[in-house]
Amino acid sequence: MPALSTIDLAMFMLESRERPFNIGPLILLRPPKGYRGNFANRLYDKLLERPVGAPFNYKLKLSLTSLPALVPVKNPDVAAHVHRLTLPKASTDELLAKICKLHESPLDRSGMLWQFYVIDGLADGRVALYGKVHHGIIDGRTFVKAMTQCISTDPGDMKVRAMWEGVARSGARDEAQLGIAARLMSAGAQAVGAVRSAAEISGMLANQSLGSLGILDTIPLPFTKVSSALDGKITAERSFAFCNLPLAEMKAIGKENSATVNDMLLTALDIALHRYLGKHAQPHDEPLVADMPLALKSGAKGSNEITVLQLPLGRAASSVEDRLAAIHRESLRVKDMLKKKRSDTLMLYTTLVHALPMVMEAFGSKMAPQLSNLLVSNPFGFEGQAYLMGATVEQALPVSVVVAGQKLNVTAVTLGKRLQVGFLAMPDAVPMISELARLTEKAFEEIRSALNPVDGWTPPVTKPRARRAKKVVPEPIAKPAAKRSAKAVAPESAPVKPARQRRAPAKPSAVKAAVKKATPARKPRGSSKS
Repeated sequence: MPALSTIDLAMFMLESRERPFNIGPLILLRPPKGYRGNFANRLYDKLLERPVGAPFNYKLKLSLTSLPALVPVKNPDVAAHVHRLTLPKASTDELLAKICKLHESPLDRSGMLWQFYVIDGLADGRVALYGKVHHGIIDGRTFVKAMTQCISTDPGDMKVRAMWEGVARSGARDEAQLGIAARLMSAGAQAVGAVRSAAEISGMLANQSLGSLGILDTIPLPFTKVSSALDGKITAERSFAFCNLPLAEMKAIGKENSATVNDMLLTALDIALHRYLGKHAQPHDEPLVADMPLALKSGAKGSNEITVLQLPLGRAASSVEDRLAAIHRESLRVKDMLKKKRSDTLMLYTTLVHALPMVMEAFGSKMAPQLSNLLVSNPFGFEGQAYLMGATVEQALPVSVVVAGQKLNVTAVTLGKRLQVGFLAMPDAVPMISELARLTEKAFEEIRSALNPVDGWTPPVTKPRARRAKKVVPEPIAKPAAKRSAKAVAPESAPVKPARQRRAPAKPSAVKAAVKKATPARKPRGSSKS
């Protein structure tokens, strides 16, 4: 049997009707032009023929004498888990509403922990694929890997593969194959590790207390300095929206300003959230706080090899440059914590911190503390243009989980040249979620305008005619006036070769200077994951 980590167990034991731990994809396909027959029916029939592999062939086993465990299902019935739906003339908004209804209900634990739907009838002619899997058997990055195996980069590839065919877990092992002595040694090591982790967590909290007071350069205590923004009634209902951001530009602008794609995403979201709150009479001057999942080193125990730490964002009135610098600085603090602590300690810390609001909600408490304002995850995605049975994959959107302690989840997945951003929320906390998605696109446009683009990325500039003696030629921005010698100034009557023009940045060194001052010897690397 595969081992369950502390986080895996928490996802099963603390799940509620209002907080199901369902994650899954929403894929929008454009069938090939001139396709004869019913594309959705053909795809559905082929999917039913696909085998089931780990971890999709597991179910949860509960026992009075041992901890919950995952056991394989004998002779799995794929037809009981794959469904066919038709939504006549449904718009994209109507499709998303249906997906939310499907996503809201917890999975039946008596069998395999997933369901899959093939949906057609949409007004734009596309076919939708939606699946939901219990988060306790698979982490976000591994799930993206499972979905990547389903698609092809060849439009002529007609072979159909299914998400449930199985995917290997890094660092995973089968406890059933261990001998008695090995299992006893493993149990003893886990007990010692738990005691050690508890001691390390005490030290973490002590340091975070000093960090909250500004004495140490570390992340603050959880539950502190979290505003009441994006709060609302706890319900099982969900709302979903999405937007697309240009990945190449995010990378280029980020590189020019010593920032990662994840820093750029957090900055765009932070700007959008403050705009949203301001428009809806909920302005907040203090920084919002994001929950950020991070991948642990290979070999951590269980399906979810992650920790989730809290990261303050920027102040409401901050400029784009200052906001990006602040977010990058906080990201480095979080990653520094990741390097210093053992994986088991970080997973136990994550479980304890997130269990507090979950347990309080389970007992009906209306005073459950708010751990963060939102959770933001970026578990990579798909490279290049993708196809499935000849159909173009136009969107491959993440539909994730809203965990206790917040009411908004933002998950980003790449698809070719785009960063797809999915927003999932409790409707009372974010009533106009589509507006938030649009504001995020506008926020990136604001970032693009404010920050300096890299060489070769500027829009083409029309060269002035050289024979016009009175034509004013702009001086190169990169050379300050103080450094130009008199010899460099051409006589007024001499023909002047126009200099190559670049768009002038508002503050070309503001972000770099702020980041360099805070972290002189560090370079950002890595990204968050779910």
